Amino acid sequence: MDAVERQALQRNLTALADGDRTAFPPVFRALWPALRAFAGHWLRDESLAEDAAQSALLKVFARAGEFDPARDALAWSFGVCVWECRTLRKSGQRRREEPLGDEALSLSDPARSPHDDVELAQLIEAIESVAGTLRPDDRALVLLLARGDRPESASATFRKRVQRALDRLRCAWRLRHGND
Repeated sequence: MDAVERQALQRNLTALADGDRTAFPPVFRALWPALRAFAGHWLRDESLAEDAAQSALLKVFARAGEFDPARDALAWSFGVCVWECRTLRKSGQRRREEPLGDEALSLSDPARSPHDDVELAQLIEAIESVAGTLRPDDRALVLLLARGDRPESASATFRKRVQRALDRLRCAWRLRHGND
């Protein structure tokens, strides 16, 4: 963001803080790409970065009345974004979710018949058609479960991860294919 765009953001966020709702679109257009890039740099995960940027943008608009025009609008917005990035990181650490490795997605199983492989490929294709909105960890877990590779003694943490991943898959499926 160059100096002219930064000054325009300052004016528009100040106007928004003063109650001018016509300043909403220019603030959004200026902040969305900046917050998305900033969160992407911070989190190194595109889907989490979009979530953090979206939450930060919502908080910026919700707290626009608290904005002090003496402060830099971009720096203030980045401060809100940092808070959202930290929150997402902490929530992931509290869930103790570790990414599944590529070995979990291996399709080679000598006990499967060619018919099983075709069914599995069709199932995976259907899941992947809606899994684009899922986080990479959720998608890997859903694909692991689709193959029937659930551990015998699953911990409570693993079962909760499964529940969350399947809930997110159901939501994505409903958005794409309806409620049936």
